[in-house]
Amino acid sequence: MKKGAAPLEDKVSLLLSSEYNSNFHIEALKALAVVIRTNIARGVDESVEVNKNYNSGQSNHIEEVKRAVRETEGMVITYKGKLIDAKYHLACGGSTENSENVTGNPVLYLRRVLCKYCQNSPYWQNEKSLSIEEIQERIRKKFPHYTMEDIEIKGLMEEIKRDEYGRVEYLKIGNDIISGKELMELLDLDSTRFIIWPTGLKFISKGKGHGMGLCLYGANKMAEEGHSFEEIIKYYYTGVEIEKGSLPTGEKPLNGKIIALDPGHGGEDHGYKGDYLGLLEKDIVYNLSLKLKECLEELGCKVFLTRNGDEKVLASERIERVNNINPHFFISIHMDYYSNSNLKGVEMFHFRNDIESQKIGLLIEKNLKEMDIPTRGVKEGNFYLFRGIGASALMVEVGFLSNKDEEIKFKDQKYIDKIALCISKGISSYFI
Repeated sequence: MKKGAAPLEDKVSLLLSSEYNSNFHIEALKALAVVIRTNIARGVDESVEVNKNYNSGQSNHIEEVKRAVRETEGMVITYKGKLIDAKYHLACGGSTENSENVTGNPVLYLRRVLCKYCQNSPYWQNEKSLSIEEIQERIRKKFPHYTMEDIEIKGLMEEIKRDEYGRVEYLKIGNDIISGKELMELLDLDSTRFIIWPTGLKFISKGKGHGMGLCLYGANKMAEEGHSFEEIIKYYYTGVEIEKGSLPTGEKPLNGKIIALDPGHGGEDHGYKGDYLGLLEKDIVYNLSLKLKECLEELGCKVFLTRNGDEKVLASERIERVNNINPHFFISIHMDYYSNSNLKGVEMFHFRNDIESQKIGLLIEKNLKEMDIPTRGVKEGNFYLFRGIGASALMVEVGFLSNKDEEIKFKDQKYIDKIALCISKGISSYFI
């Protein structure tokens, strides 16, 4: 939790109050409380703008908000062990929407579900009329040119027959033919020399919002029919679980996070070999990975290694193992080598356009510099592992085995521990 940030449950109460509807059932409020808490824990609360009309001092129902927060304390929504992006909206209008139809990205827990529950909401169906000029201005497009005499509205007013002077002899309205004179009299027009001119369009919409995830008015109706907040959440989010106790704390800031560590090489694949002491890359990076695992687990993180012990694991199998656990972040650890040079220091690589990985790399670099460990920057790389891993990834080359002085340093466990601590601090500072 960042310095100066309000306690988590206080944030949930504040945001729930801003979304509060005094007519909502307590189970619907509980569902929304869990949704909001999930988004806060996921780190998206700062983008939520609290309703400016909210004033806790004027609320007659603040006790219900407190109850909803209290009775769901610590509960969040997860999919395969990870916090979800808990989208919600006011009313879906009959069905929620698949995420790819809104954002372009398929999300397995944001699937379309049929919803009859919001049909009595104030947003079930609404109308909005706009003039032709307003529509053109807003969409920044001009409609095709037409003449007034040409206008027909298919199925409503069509087959208009005029005489040589432009007077309407007859026209078809619906399925009936009516004379121009009769229409003039019925509509109190000034003459039969009239034209039909569209001045605007009426749009009839069903529902309110993007349509993904929880339908608030649908949730309320489900609650009124006796469904619990857990049932409501699992109806609108496909395949999710509701968990408690995996939220970040001051002592465990990485609670709920999953990180995969990839110690390079192993088995008969030794990697690079030191020129002076003959240290093997596979042993150094595995030793460092174990220490880094220990540091991250102390911060509450779940950590998985792509290899356990001195075993050879193919790159394709490493990718499969990582994708099976669906981590928040992936780090592959290696050593470097460049003959006949004095190159030294930690060098990191991120995949192209992976801004989040670059940010973590820069935070790690900052900690390394503070511990007087030489660095060579954070750069873009196009490694095979990057292309197969379905998470943000960082390749960390922790030093040069071609450099005598650096090889000697890696003989010292304290030096390895310092690097592991710097990496864990960089990851921690990113996620909190």
